[in-house]
Amino acid sequence: MSDADRKNAANHSRQRKAFDSDNLSLSREELVRELKVYADLYEFSPLGHFTLDADGKIRSVNSTGAGLIGRLRPELLGIPFEQVVAEPSRAEFSALLDDARTSRAKTACELTLISNSSDQLSVRIDVLCCKEGNEYRLSVLDISKRKRSEQALQRSEARYRSLFETAKDGIMIVEAESGAITEVNPFLVGMLGCGRDELLGKTVWELDFFARIVPSAADFKAMQQRESFHGDDLQLGTLWGRDIPVEVVSNSYIDQSKVVQFNIRDITIRKSAEEALLSSEEQCRTIVSNINEYVYSVRFEEGEITSIYHSPKCFDITGYAPEEYYRDPLLWFSMIHVEDRNLVVEFLNSIFAGVDQEPIRHRILHKDGSVRWILNNCSVQRQQRGDRLSITRLDGFILDITDIKRAEENIFFLAHHDPLTKLPNRSTLYERMEQVICAAQKSARNVALLFLDIDDFKQINDSMGHDVGDRLLQSVAKKLNDCTRSCDVVSRLGGDEFVVMLWDCGVAETTVVAEKIIGTGFQVMGSSVMVTPSIGISIYPEDGRDYLTLLKHADIAMYHAKKSGGNNFQFFTHKLNEMAHQRFMLEGELRRALDRNEFVLYYQPKVDLATGRFSGMEALIRWQHPVRGLMLPVSFIGIAEESGILTQISKWIIPTVCRQIQQWQQQGIQSVSAAVNLSASFFQHPDFEETIEDSLLQTGIAPECLELELTEATIMSDPQRVLGSMAAMKALGLQLSIDDFGTGYSSLSYLKKLPVDKLKIDQSFIHNIARDADNAAVVRAVISIGRSMQLRVIAEGVENASQLAWLQAEGSEEAQGYYFSRPLPVAKMTSLLKQRANFLHNPRGRMQLKML
Repeated sequence: MSDADRKNAANHSRQRKAFDSDNLSLSREELVRELKVYADLYEFSPLGHFTLDADGKIRSVNSTGAGLIGRLRPELLGIPFEQVVAEPSRAEFSALLDDARTSRAKTACELTLISNSSDQLSVRIDVLCCKEGNEYRLSVLDISKRKRSEQALQRSEARYRSLFETAKDGIMIVEAESGAITEVNPFLVGMLGCGRDELLGKTVWELDFFARIVPSAADFKAMQQRESFHGDDLQLGTLWGRDIPVEVVSNSYIDQSKVVQFNIRDITIRKSAEEALLSSEEQCRTIVSNINEYVYSVRFEEGEITSIYHSPKCFDITGYAPEEYYRDPLLWFSMIHVEDRNLVVEFLNSIFAGVDQEPIRHRILHKDGSVRWILNNCSVQRQQRGDRLSITRLDGFILDITDIKRAEENIFFLAHHDPLTKLPNRSTLYERMEQVICAAQKSARNVALLFLDIDDFKQINDSMGHDVGDRLLQSVAKKLNDCTRSCDVVSRLGGDEFVVMLWDCGVAETTVVAEKIIGTGFQVMGSSVMVTPSIGISIYPEDGRDYLTLLKHADIAMYHAKKSGGNNFQFFTHKLNEMAHQRFMLEGELRRALDRNEFVLYYQPKVDLATGRFSGMEALIRWQHPVRGLMLPVSFIGIAEESGILTQISKWIIPTVCRQIQQWQQQGIQSVSAAVNLSASFFQHPDFEETIEDSLLQTGIAPECLELELTEATIMSDPQRVLGSMAAMKALGLQLSIDDFGTGYSSLSYLKKLPVDKLKIDQSFIHNIARDADNAAVVRAVISIGRSMQLRVIAEGVENASQLAWLQAEGSEEAQGYYFSRPLPVAKMTSLLKQRANFLHNPRGRMQLKML
């Protein structure tokens, strides 16, 4: 035993004796209280106390120790303490016990325990070996929170160091007192092109690199007087002698001592971008000054309007120079045409309210007094001012569309008038008659409808040529206008058919007009040729209460006038009512025909004019009348449509066509498609879409095999509803085409909205196309429209080789007509389809279908 150990033992013995002597004087109760105090101090010590035997098993443990482990005290007694030590720390714990036993002095280490309350617990353990190595006393302190703080600090320092080292800005730390550089990051070193050691320890103002950032010690001191420093577009020197434009931000903080941190950002790219932007703005200004649009900007401030910019084009469009707008911000409003001011006010109010608006068209008064049409578009900028959002600026452009407007008016006129006679066409007459009949109904007035046809007009065309025929039609139009009033309507339906509507005329007044028209007949302008008319007359409301009925009755009367030798007029009479009765009988037979399955379908092939191959077919209905024999649609379709039977017939046609296509496919005939012409009544019927879908579903044929043909009249009967149904059919995958294109409304504004695939040129335009310049012009226009809108164009009614050659030369994709094949019953069509490969590849001719 060493001298120190002997000395400690002597002191311990004296203290023990003193304690024993003191306790001898205490009463038993006082002794118990004193022991309880020491027991409480032991139990609730902030340290966990464990006593281990020589084998390392737990002999005792205080409450704090048991709480650290998260187990009850009885569960811990008798188990090796090593069991509550985490596996990675057990070797270290064994070494700790060995050191305590060997040195007989207190030893300590930090390791990890296993706790029930948390997976692992970082602790500091102090170990003292007692009783000659037979007992170990452990003091355990929970240092988990400290460990977490240390780890967080380490992560923070590592993160800061990483940010410092990898920052894309140069960073420099300078002592505030001395101005010496204590740290720089790699990015700054790279910017300067020097070594790190060349910077550390140097005062910032003595280095040429920073001569324009911190010129002197006084500047450095002045910089610290402010909370922070921000310098933009400063110059940083480099080892290569090239100055770099930089943005510098500095601020001071305490890090053991006060330091100043400089963040130095290279703004070379930004400067280049700014210079490019300035150049771009100059280019934009040049462009704006030279475009056709008049560009303007107006500022709103506290109710005041200030002109910001008016491009030079304003002078060409309005006649006023930019300077005049700057002097008078309200000048533009004074130019608005008085009839369009409400429109412009509503437009601006909607924009000010935050509603997006399409550009509007309206008129302005040019400085020279002329009226100009403009396209006006603008947008607003808003700013939050207090609790409300107010308008701060108005930007827009104005385009002079005067020439476009005139062209549109001309196109509108051509769309609603006959180009040859300049009279209203069929669609315009229909619109006018609807309006007139409505007015007549309200005012109890008569309306007379005169259906006029020129006698032997075809003979004149054939014998004297179309030029003479055209001049004759123009002569008829002039005389009809001369014989009527401004409140009447004279129109050309097509060919040599004209219709005259007379307002507030009964039988007597109409007779006078009819006699005046017949008079001496019509003379061809510049010729001695005279022709006579046949006129049929119907009167509203006696002969019909709608336009179609009146037109039909006038047509019937005209037919009788022509049968009577021509050059006369006939009123719709009771005798004609008898014919109407016969029509009623035919209507009844039509209804029974549907129940008796008397309708059959014929199919007429369509031909691809580029290859000569089949491109599809059109399904055409026939009535196998038990008495009259096979009847064509012209004999009964009109009656069926007027009586409402056509919808039921159409509901029979669709599934019948689908089943026939299915049968052909089952016979191995693939790539077969058929077109069906639909009436307006069926297309607008509630069961229309369901009929199509059910037919496709039940037969299983691809939707592409079915094509729906709609006339322009069908589309325009209810454009919005029809457009919705067309979109639904297109979504199913069906092909859509417009039949008889060019004979109806021919509205391009609607055409561009329609989801159609084909335009079908009416056969009336194909007839004599090689000799009729007007028909040729119409067909060329339709082909051009189809090509520009990526629509296929098919011509119907091709009857001879000259028509075919003309269509091929003009670029029509498809055609059908008697030249190729008449409509065929199913059996013959099936045979034709099966022979397709034999004659379509015949090298001796382009079109072999006509041979069938």
